[in-house]
Amino acid sequence: MAGWPAALWLTAAGPGWAVAAAVAGGVLVVLPLPWRVRLLALPLLLPLAWPAPPRPPAGSFELLAVDVGQGTAVLVRTARHTLLYDAGPQYSPDSDAGQRVLLPLLRALGERRIDRLVLSHRDVDHVGGARAVLQAYPEAQVTSSLEAGHPLLQGRADAVHCAASPSWTWDGVHFEMLHPGPDEHSPPLKPNQVSCVLKVSGGGHAALLTGDIERREEARLVVEQAGRLRADLLLVPHHGSKTSSSAGFLDAVAPRVAVIQAGYRNRFGHPAAPVLARYAERGIEVVASPACGAYRWFEGDGVCERDLRRRYWHHGGVNPALQGGSQPVEAP
Repeated sequence: MAGWPAALWLTAAGPGWAVAAAVAGGVLVVLPLPWRVRLLALPLLLPLAWPAPPRPPAGSFELLAVDVGQGTAVLVRTARHTLLYDAGPQYSPDSDAGQRVLLPLLRALGERRIDRLVLSHRDVDHVGGARAVLQAYPEAQVTSSLEAGHPLLQGRADAVHCAASPSWTWDGVHFEMLHPGPDEHSPPLKPNQVSCVLKVSGGGHAALLTGDIERREEARLVVEQAGRLRADLLLVPHHGSKTSSSAGFLDAVAPRVAVIQAGYRNRFGHPAAPVLARYAERGIEVVASPACGAYRWFEGDGVCERDLRRRYWHHGGVNPALQGGSQPVEAP
């Protein structure tokens, strides 16, 4: 029966009051009372069975930097649309961030569709969970810098290269692809060099999502797109690698908040101490997923999931990377 069409019905996670009402309704159903009285359980159950998940108002957007370990996955939601920027890493041959993190999150939020999946580049810590996401949301349009013939693009005639998708608007929120240019492809360039850089603007605020661009790409953006780089929130390039976050780039973006998605005590030493120093010199608030968990940002204000819902297994010490402590040698 579980294999029948429509046998499985998913709905968003309900708020606390809806859960309490549903428990009361469940108790009322099984009590030995007249059936007319037990019918009162129906309105108590409906809010949990069919919740109304909150979404941003028209003209604004919500950004959720998901905690996927050493990798990138950022969910951007507008009033009626949803974009996923990268899909996190593959953890093992049988496990990835799509299965373990993104799909449960999307279902809990009540997301019945993804309008666009942006895959910044082909590195496995950015596309490792993409297959699971696309299997669950096959209607999602794929925008990427992946080369023609990549397995994730097979059978997707509507797939678009980032260079061919410069800008669009959803619900009063503007999306603009700033990199790569039409002459930049991998190969011959390295995957990091063609990372899709996406700027999201709405409600008087902006976020810049940068993939794994490095100094060369940052310098080119400063020269060619200087007027478009300003943003309140910056997804720190290349997880805080010492090859990125150049001084000129940070001055051009001038963010208030910098979000680092990296694994706890990862083998690359992300974020690098000199990079953190450059952010500190400019008074930029740094939020790192090992200490924050998922980071939700809306209309200029952000909150860490660990501050909202701390669990007993969460390490309570200070993240040594954010204190400029000793770090392992970083891979190139």
